[in-house]
Amino acid sequence: MEIKTRRSEKDSTLIRSAVLLSIGILLVPVVISLLPMFGLAAIVGAVIVLFMVFAIYPWIPLMGRQRVNVLISAVTDNYLESMRFSGVILSATKERDGFDFDPASIDPESIWLGPDKTSPIDDLSDPKVYERSLVDINKDGVPDLVLYFDGDSAGVTANDKEVCIWAVTRNRRAVFGCNKVDYDYESGLNELLEYR
Repeated sequence: MEIKTRRSEKDSTLIRSAVLLSIGILLVPVVISLLPMFGLAAIVGAVIVLFMVFAIYPWIPLMGRQRVNVLISAVTDNYLESMRFSGVILSATKERDGFDFDPASIDPESIWLGPDKTSPIDDLSDPKVYERSLVDINKDGVPDLVLYFDGDSAGVTANDKEVCIWAVTRNRRAVFGCNKVDYDYESGLNELLEYR
């Protein structure tokens, strides 16, 4: 999926949907011309199918994902002369967020950030590393997933208003979260994580 942000994804999907709907509208006269042959019920059914295919289908992939809350910051590593992103996938509770989500359910090999789909720096397939990455950042009693990414390979530019983290849970549920990138070294997130 070549997607930079949730907003740009929605914009491109809207364009795709509008184009396909326009094609569907252009096909309406063709369908009407078939009215004498097939009858009203068949034509109404065909119009409904056309609407489903041309207007709704492009949105189905977006509907199938669960949006979760994330925090993202960026810090330039002066020693390595490179940039790194710190990302936190936050837990959610039904009482506070309207849905339950436990970041510990994420498949560690499914995580990526940015349009170039960079994976976390740490080897999260190692159970000990994964366990160390679970830290209760938002103090709700459920550990959040702390991640670090190589900024130079993420494909993120200064023009990107937000950056997204994508993942899949162990039960194959797709999740994603997008947020503005905090470039302030002394931001609350960087201080909280004690950037390494």
